[in-house]
Parts: sequence; structure tokens; C-alpha cells
Amino acid sequence: MIKIKSIIIICLLFGMNSLFAQNTISIAGMPNDPLPIFSYGDEMVYSDEFLRVFNKNNKEGHEPTKEEIEEYLELYTKFKLKVAEAYDRKMDTIPKFIKELAGYRKQLAQPYLTDKSVTERLIKEAYDRSLMEVNASHLLIACSKDASATDTAIAYNKILGLRSRVVDNNEKFSMLAEQFSDDPSAKTNKGSLGYFTAFQMIYPFENAAFNTEIGSVSMPIRTQFGYHLVYVRDKRKSMGDVKVAHIMMKFYNEGEVDSVKMKMDAVYAKLQAGEEWNKLVEEFSDDFNTNSKGGELNWFNRTTSNMPSEFKDVAYDLKSEGDYSKPIRTKYGWHILKKTGSRELPTFDESKALLKRKVERDSRSEINKEVVIERIKKENKYTEVKGLDAVKGKLKPSLVQGIVERPQITGDVLFTIDNRKYTDESFYDFLDNTVGKTVKTFDQIVVEYYKHFVRDANLEYEEEILEKKYPEFKYIMQEYKDGILLFELTDQEVWSKAVSDSAGLETFYANNIANYKWDERADAIIYSCKNAKTAKKAMKLAKKGVATADIVNKCNQKDALAITSENKKFEKGSNSLLDKIEWKKGVYSLGDENDRTKFVQINEILPPMEKPLDNNLGQATSDYQNYLEQIWIDSLKKKFPLEIYHNNVKKLYN
Repeated sequence: MIKIKSIIIICLLFGMNSLFAQNTISIAGMPNDPLPIFSYGDEMVYSDEFLRVFNKNNKEGHEPTKEEIEEYLELYTKFKLKVAEAYDRKMDTIPKFIKELAGYRKQLAQPYLTDKSVTERLIKEAYDRSLMEVNASHLLIACSKDASATDTAIAYNKILGLRSRVVDNNEKFSMLAEQFSDDPSAKTNKGSLGYFTAFQMIYPFENAAFNTEIGSVSMPIRTQFGYHLVYVRDKRKSMGDVKVAHIMMKFYNEGEVDSVKMKMDAVYAKLQAGEEWNKLVEEFSDDFNTNSKGGELNWFNRTTSNMPSEFKDVAYDLKSEGDYSKPIRTKYGWHILKKTGSRELPTFDESKALLKRKVERDSRSEINKEVVIERIKKENKYTEVKGLDAVKGKLKPSLVQGIVERPQITGDVLFTIDNRKYTDESFYDFLDNTVGKTVKTFDQIVVEYYKHFVRDANLEYEEEILEKKYPEFKYIMQEYKDGILLFELTDQEVWSKAVSDSAGLETFYANNIANYKWDERADAIIYSCKNAKTAKKAMKLAKKGVATADIVNKCNQKDALAITSENKKFEKGSNSLLDKIEWKKGVYSLGDENDRTKFVQINEILPPMEKPLDNNLGQATSDYQNYLEQIWIDSLKKKFPLEIYHNNVKKLYN
């Protein structure tokens, strides 16, 4: 995921203020050749670049004004000057920068290495499946991804035979799963997986479950675990999420079940008699993670895996918020459930962004990758030359042990991409970084490694030429490059410098102390009382000079919230209630606000005075940063002389 730093970079580039939220503009009657807008040093910025960045994020419907164009022009010239300084310092050659930019490029390239139509189809398929829940069982015959052809055939024939016993001989699936499945849990659950929905199983398994009719057994499907049969028991509509609170009493063996049930029945009787839920939770619930918050659990649905099915069934049977169940038993103990909320399934539009991220991380993304590879092979003129035959006979059987015994390099061209040659040497280099031990046959892995090599070569070449193929990718990469440089250099020259340079900050503050003054202030205590009667009593005590703490304690003897107080120095204009009274020492009624009666005791009126730096550090540091930046910009303008072509700028808004 792109880091927070990248957000700051984008803000520096395009979010410096609201100027980018404007309508897209162009220059009516402008000549075919872009117009120069400004130059700095030996560099020139033309109208096409300026308009492109100005229009980057337009959202409003009005034409930009002269002031908006010129204000952004000032920002963009400063940006260009800073970036020019970064390049002049060769900050773009620092290994840390190169590595960071490569990381951003990898992320930004991903949308260009996927097929949009395939992604859209997979997202829609996932959403449609999320509206359903499938109850299925499975039977697994283990077979590793690297199994030899012989072992693979044995596993396949075995599971095919088991399917025949169910389909043709009407044998019970559960009995066969318990007896023959290589999934250890089948010994107890007889292969039952309960209800599940999209993304809760690996994609091939999910496909089989959703595409097989109720009461039917799928054909064998292959996953990384081996071959599966999927028996679909039921399908039902999803019902959204539910939230409940519960009171739980644990039992630790069968001998305690009945005695704990008696205690829970007693709690249930108290509920029916009208006792408060939260009080009973706090007093009796053994779920210490929730008893301080009324027993409330997180949102869950009928396919949530870590929740007992009987618990979920009862939760969904509760009709309205506030309804509670009779005591129910799970493997964790006895429970009483109270419904606290429910929410419907999100719409497709609400789900789309999340589903897209899930699709990209899921094994189904491989479908997308295969489509992309076939497309880019055609676009980039992939041509097989001597191919696999040129290297197949030269590799040694030690390859199955993960050992590459390099044959003599002949320079044979295996294939080309856009006339770039990929030789036997590049294939051997690939093997050096890829091979590992396997139980597959030598012939199998040579073919697989070669296919893998071809695939990687095509993807890497496509990623390499993205700037040439897609102008928008070229622009955004340049923006990120400049943005990272801008971030690092501004941090050095302004942000970190202002924070670390305490002596410079103190000098700046002293030289500008006139800008850091308090207006007239009242050293006062504002009392907030529950009613006028309490306020009258407290005001009488305040006028007698009774201390604030004593007033509060005396008035709060029967009600801890009868009166509260706030003691601080209030600046003129900072409190609307104080602004309504005359600022003199004394006790004054402030009237009612938010169902409370208020009065104030003014102890002293303080004249305008200078603020100490410690009391104004945030504002002073921000101002010092602006000061440092302005000095820096002035020095950059001398180093890279700036010239603005005002007649051409006028054409941007005339």
C-alpha cells in the first residue's frame, strides 16, 4: 500500500490549496505550438505542461479566474525552483531515493499490468457470490503441486473412483470422506465445511462449490493441496450482518453443564423480571473481554468461521433490537444473546472498491495475468525463435535437486520481444535465481521453468516500457519523482530545520514579538450549574470569597454533577458568554446554556501582553518555517533566474 508519505507528496504537487478543484481550461485560438509560460535557469515551462497540472483534479464547474491562475503560477514556479535545486544536488542519484522511487513505480504500474474487463468480470462475479452462502463438504486426496506425473495420475484416478462410488453406487459422501479423505478434520466432521461465501475458500474450490448444483458432487478439482470432490448440500441467500451482546457462563467439563445451566436460568429469570442488562452482564458474565461494554460482540454474519453455528442461528432468529434469547449451549458455555444491531448487505457500488482489492490479492488474479500476457505478447511482437528445443537437451537431471549445471553458452536466441533478444544465457540466469527441489520429473520442470521464463520476460518488458506506451504513466512517474525530491529537500531546508534550530527560532520570535501578543484577558472561573437554584446558592458562596473547590464540594454532596467549574484565562472574544458582560472584577450571571445555568467569577483583568515562546510554540514554528522557505526561495531565484512571460499567461484566462 502506498505510504502516508506519498499522500504528502501528492499534496505538495497538486493539493497545495484549492486551486486544483477547478474546471478544465484550454486556450481558445492558441497556436499549435505550446506557448512559453515561464523559464528558470536554462529550463522552460510551456502552456501544455502548465495546463495539464493545473487541470489535474478539476471538480468545480466554473472557469478559473485570473487570480486563481496567477496564484497557482506562483506555487508552480516555487515548485520548479525547489526541484531544480534537488537535481542540481544530484539527490536523484542517491541509492535510498532510487529504491524508494522503484517501490512507488511497482505499485503505480499494477493497473497497467491488468486487464480491466477481466477485473470487472471477477469483481461482479465475487459480488454476486457474496449474496449467496453455500453449504458443502469435501473429500481430499493429497497431491503436491510438484508431484510427478505418475503420482498425480494415481491421485486423480483414486479420487475419480471415489466419486463414482457416490454418483453411481449411491454411497454416502460423509462416510467416504471420513474413511478416505486426507484432510485430518474429516475424521470428526466427515468432510463438512458448513456455510461459506466468496473469498472464504481458494478460488478453484469456490468455483466448484458455486457451480455445482445442490445434491451433486463436482468433478475432481486441483488445488495446491491436491484433488478435491465438492459435495454441495445447500445454497441460501446471505442475510447481511448482525450484532449481539451476550451473557456467558463457562463450564469446563460435562459435570458442570447442569449446574452452570441453573445459574444461567436464574439470570434469565432476573432479565424477565426487568433487571438491567448491563448490570447483569457486569455481575455474571464470564466473557471478560466484553463485560465492561454490555457484553457486545463485533459484527458477524452466518459464514463467520470462529462463531458456533448454533450461536449464529439464534442471533439471526432474534427479530428486533433489544430482543434476547433463552439460554443456549455452545462449546464455550451457556449464553443469553441480545440483539443490538443489524445491517443489510452493501450494494455493488458500495462493495466495489473493497472487492477490487480482494480480487487483486486473491488467486483469481492469475486469470487476469494470463489474459494480460497474451495481450502484451501481441502488442510487443513476441516471436519464438529457437525456443525450448535450443536448451532442453543441454540441461542436467540435477535440476530436480535444485542444482543448475550450466551448459556452455552458445548465444542461441530463444525468442524476441520487440526485437530484443533473449538468449540461452538469459534463461540460465533465470534458472540460477528460480530453481528448487521438486518431485516432478526432469522433463516436466524444464517445460515449466521455460514457460515461467517466457511469462516473466514479457511482464518485465511491458513494465519497462510503460512510459513509452502510456503518456499518463510517464507524467505520473515524473510527478512522483519530483515529489519525492521535493519532500526530502523541503524537509532538510524547512521542516526539520525549523524544529531542530531552537536558537534560530528564538531569534526569529524575538524579532517578531509584536505579532505574538495576547489581547485583554480575564482570569476567571465559569461555573455550570444543574439549575437556577444551585446557581443562586453557588453565586452567594463565590461573592463571600469561598474557594472554588469548597463551592463545588458543598454543592455536589448529593449530586456529583450538580456543579462544575472551569478556571482559565479567557482572551477577549474567545468566549461568547463572557463577551456579553462588562469585564470587571466580580461575580456575574451568564444565563442558561444547554440546560445548565451558568455564572462567572472574574478574579482579574489582564492587559494585553506578549506571549512567551513556550505558550505559542506551534504557531511560532509554523511562521519560522514560512520565513525559512521564503529566504530559500529568494536564494533559488538568484541561482535559477526566473522569468515569467506575462503576455502568454494572460492567454490562459482571457
